[in-house]
Amino acid sequence: MIGAILRAQWLSMRFGGRSSVAGALSGLLWYGLWFFAGCAAWWWTEHSAPDTLSFYLPIGLLLVCFYWQLVPILSASMGAALDMRKLLAYPIPHGSLFVVEVLLRLTTSMEMVLVLAGTAVGLIANPHGGWAAAPSVLSSIVILALGNLLFSSGMRSILERLLARRKVREFMAVVMVCVWMAPRLLVESGFHLKSLGPAAPAIQAFGLPWTAAAHAALQQSALSSLLALSAWTALAGWFGRRQFERGLRYDAIAAQATPLSARKSGLDFLRDRFYRLPGVIWRDPLAAIVEKELRTLARTPRFRMVFVMGFTFGLMMWVPMVIGRHGNREGALAHYFLTVVCAYSLTLIGQVTYWNCFGFDRSAASLYFAVPQPIAAVLVGKNIASLVFIYLELAILTAITLALGMLTGWEQWIEAVVVIGICSLYVLAIGNYSSVQYPRALHAERVSQGGSSSRFQGILLLFYPVALLPVVLAYLARYAFDSPLAFWLMLVFAAAIGATVYRLGLESAVKTADRRREQILRDLSQGEGPVISG
Repeated sequence: MIGAILRAQWLSMRFGGRSSVAGALSGLLWYGLWFFAGCAAWWWTEHSAPDTLSFYLPIGLLLVCFYWQLVPILSASMGAALDMRKLLAYPIPHGSLFVVEVLLRLTTSMEMVLVLAGTAVGLIANPHGGWAAAPSVLSSIVILALGNLLFSSGMRSILERLLARRKVREFMAVVMVCVWMAPRLLVESGFHLKSLGPAAPAIQAFGLPWTAAAHAALQQSALSSLLALSAWTALAGWFGRRQFERGLRYDAIAAQATPLSARKSGLDFLRDRFYRLPGVIWRDPLAAIVEKELRTLARTPRFRMVFVMGFTFGLMMWVPMVIGRHGNREGALAHYFLTVVCAYSLTLIGQVTYWNCFGFDRSAASLYFAVPQPIAAVLVGKNIASLVFIYLELAILTAITLALGMLTGWEQWIEAVVVIGICSLYVLAIGNYSSVQYPRALHAERVSQGGSSSRFQGILLLFYPVALLPVVLAYLARYAFDSPLAFWLMLVFAAAIGATVYRLGLESAVKTADRRREQILRDLSQGEGPVISG
């Protein structure tokens, strides 16, 4: 039963040649870095003295557990999981489904598996341990890994139910960002790890899972340590199975439904007026397409979470660099702060908008090829809707920077508005092509699902810096000539080239869409297997 489910998923994940190459290269780079981290753990554990291992190994295993449980959640990339709506119709025992779910937790923890493997090999190769310590080392590492797998399964189930509720997911996105950036804020403010000295005994307290695993691996009270570690693993298994069963009974669609209200509030009236503004500026069908995109994106959980992260995560990431360790704002970074954060938001919002603009339409995109309006109008309308949200991000960031006193003059704001508009010409041109060349169906309720396809993500790494090069040259001209005039002349030149690139890119995208119409609709209508990626 378990093998059949995993085999069905493998068959549903078979890609073309270009996808395999792009995915293999990105995977090789990422896991290659963690392989070297595992080799470093191997070298350190092999050459360290017993006293050093007794002090630092529990702390290292604590960091492994922290990464295993929190980093996938904080990065909103929770790996693969079972789609219960596709499997509950079959007479599959819940225990078998839970085993598959636990095995799929490896998709978010292969980095830590490499680190733990290197640690185990180093402990066995250590002269103070040797092969005699192999049984205790391997058993402690395997039990610790199993406990993390079971606990992460329960954590994912809880997070999925939280993110399925209206307004809760946006709050959770802000909480994730704050927790993720808290260590960096502490370091930039002058915090040192030596400040954790008084907490070291608590971290190394006997009976905690990471401490028990370290003591068992070092053959220090090995039997009692293994018993304590096994008890923690059993508790994690009970927690994971209980949350898994609750997830089976949970109706995510009902939780995401919008409640009906008897009367409209003033905010609803203003929102409706905002959605109808395109009809004042443009004529149909362009106005109708823009209005449809504004309404659809605003109601999409995945888009709302990315939109919130644009003005929260960006600020949390760049504010420490501007303020500095002692609260002194650095002039150069402070001057470019609003532009840099807006450019980051432009990049972030692209994964669920212009990079894959037909993603949320899925099979309904066939309407665009059936009705009389040209596909060019559809692409332009989607681009305009993306620009509306991009500049809405800029407006929110402007208000925040004004409140923080980090916007010193209107020149910075005007510069950010112009630069973001020019950058948008280039990235929208690339996005129109990627939307018809590498379309991918997106599910609005899956807030942790990636936006563009793996094939395009590899290409984006190459072309995105090229797209921003004209704007970078404008800043280099201002620096080289020490003249604002040179900067603005270069921006005008970049805007003229950007308009040409956008027009040519739109024509190319229209021709590609006409040529690949059947393939585009097939890709957008393609469903996933019983295992979903997050």
